[in-house]
Amino acid sequence: MFNLKDCIGFITNTASKKISDAFNARLRENNITRVKWIALFFIGQEKNISQKELAQKMNANESSIARLLERMEKDDLCVRTRDTSDRRIIRISLTPKGEQLRSELLPLGQDFHEDATKDISPAELEIFKNVLEKMVSNLTK
Repeated sequence: MFNLKDCIGFITNTASKKISDAFNARLRENNITRVKWIALFFIGQEKNISQKELAQKMNANESSIARLLERMEKDDLCVRTRDTSDRRIIRISLTPKGEQLRSELLPLGQDFHEDATKDISPAELEIFKNVLEKMVSNLTK
């Protein structure tokens, strides 16, 4: 008989929510949201990333990303510019203030990762990631 407590969708959703909430709580102490932190990470990692690429990396729709970027621009964290070869493409780059904030906040992600994976061996972590990838693959074919 089906038991929701054993359902992988329920288990992963519950774990994801608890992990996200815990990371949000840490970031809140620094007056930033998890979504903004993730955007800072990817924009800084991929110089002049397109708005579409950022949406894909963040698993979000483009309109949500556009609103996020609008807020980030108001906070002087990033700038959006039209691509010179294709005006339909919007490129994003960090401002000096955004670069500084990113540098200050990246260690929070590393610290959180270390806390979350404490007492989990690298082999166990690799198995965990591989199993999740297989599940996603099974459901997206």
